[in-house]
Amino acid sequence: MNTRIRILAMLVALFMAGQVGRAAEAARMKNYDQWKDLPSTTLFDKAKGYLRVDKIDSALVCFVIVSNRYAEEQSELEKRVISAAAVGVGNIYIHNYFDYQTAFRYYLKGEKIALENNDYKQLAIISLWLAILQADRLDLTQNYSYQAEVVELFKTAFYQAIEAHNPVGACYSFYNLAYIAMKHDRVEEIDEEISAFNKLSISDSTEFKPYTKKLCEGVMAYRDGKHREALNVFLQLEEFLPQRESPQAIARDRSMTCVFRYVALCALNRDKEALQELDKAEKIARDNDLNDAFVEYLKLKQEYYETHGNLAMAKEYKLKYFEAKDEFINSSKLLSVDQQKFLIELEEMGEEVKDLEAQKRMRDLVIAGIAVLALLVIAALIFLWRNYKSTKHRNLLLFQKNQELLALEQERDTQGEKYKSSPMDEQAKEELLWRIHQAMESHDEIYDEGFSLDQLSELVDANPNYVSQVINEKKGRNFKAFINDYKIKEACRRLSDPNNYGTYTIEAIGQSVGFGSRTNFYATFKKATGMTPAAYQRLAQEKSSDSQ
Repeated sequence: MNTRIRILAMLVALFMAGQVGRAAEAARMKNYDQWKDLPSTTLFDKAKGYLRVDKIDSALVCFVIVSNRYAEEQSELEKRVISAAAVGVGNIYIHNYFDYQTAFRYYLKGEKIALENNDYKQLAIISLWLAILQADRLDLTQNYSYQAEVVELFKTAFYQAIEAHNPVGACYSFYNLAYIAMKHDRVEEIDEEISAFNKLSISDSTEFKPYTKKLCEGVMAYRDGKHREALNVFLQLEEFLPQRESPQAIARDRSMTCVFRYVALCALNRDKEALQELDKAEKIARDNDLNDAFVEYLKLKQEYYETHGNLAMAKEYKLKYFEAKDEFINSSKLLSVDQQKFLIELEEMGEEVKDLEAQKRMRDLVIAGIAVLALLVIAALIFLWRNYKSTKHRNLLLFQKNQELLALEQERDTQGEKYKSSPMDEQAKEELLWRIHQAMESHDEIYDEGFSLDQLSELVDANPNYVSQVINEKKGRNFKAFINDYKIKEACRRLSDPNNYGTYTIEAIGQSVGFGSRTNFYATFKKATGMTPAAYQRLAQEKSSDSQ
């Protein structure tokens, strides 16, 4: 019965979409005739005005007209307006129609014009929107998990905006970085960006400055473990919300502000209030047709209930999340980047249909064909998809359980037999352990990135197998963990030594003790000390100041 109701609902939706689409298209064509001869700056301002009163279709027509006017002989100002209009089209397609394919095409169009015009401020903005587009795509396909790739894209946009002297781009890029870092509790990974943002000289008249500066204050407090102070800052954020160009943009900012408060409240174990903030965010998204944000907040609710052991509610919101996500994906055009580029190349080569009426007839035929095909396969797809997900989940649990059992069995077998035939007695082991400690304390080469067991064995003049055995039996560590203990101890010393290492960045200190990867250094340091290198350095500096 449920399947029949869904099929009927889809048929009605398809019919209504066709009727609304034809009426909207007629209105846009009428407006096109009225506006096509207006100057580009006039049309651009008209589009921004329509956005402010939520007349999205009219704004889109104005932006599209301007974005199609590009010619090489135009002035720099005209090209700048055309590039900005192309970005405006992309923004509308992302946040109002959730059409990622078309948005991507217009962003690339704006980027091409900005590159030819050496418009670096505009390029910084386009980098930001491309990062937002990729973040939205990956959130949906990766179930809103943390994506290092997206963080790096936003960092690139942030520094690009700084170099281009684009304060709005820098503020908005930092805003998105802070949201991702707070949502996934990885604030330490944007330490350098926080520092860079605080050093920026931004005019008080800059649209996004008051909100972003206040946000940075709250993020810094949260990073330093001052969760109550962070919450107090986040509670003030709505007073600083910028006057954005559309009601939906304002609603999106309000909902994201709720998430900042939610994270801080969770850290303070004020669970009821935290859940209320999520409820607010969900309602704002639902009431303002922020479909992508709505899906995200359902996922956050599912994770909240799982974390707090309410499995019944977690299951309920998991179902809501998957239903909303499937509905959203089915209404969006989530093509791969390669497919999008291919379509753009086809367009540039003139392989598209030129006649507007021919396009309309073809579109109507495609819609009709899709509707008929949907009637034939929708019921089967629903059944197969649910069956597939259930089977996949069951198989994954079995596989993981099997892998865990195999690993445990192998570890038991290995530990029992590994050193059974070793000729070393306890005295020999103690003597070798003493030589190992002497080598570790007196040779700087242990801080080389590639320092190996064989190198340590040469320093103590012993068989590598004996060295490995002594470290395992006497220290309860494998070689890598044993070496890392010394590296982290030396890193702590250098972080506390401003006279000799004050000019080093934290990443450089990590490299100086043998960590080739910033991420590996941060993870190993935090696991060993319970805090990030940046937090350790700040505490060391504070202690040094107090002692003076």
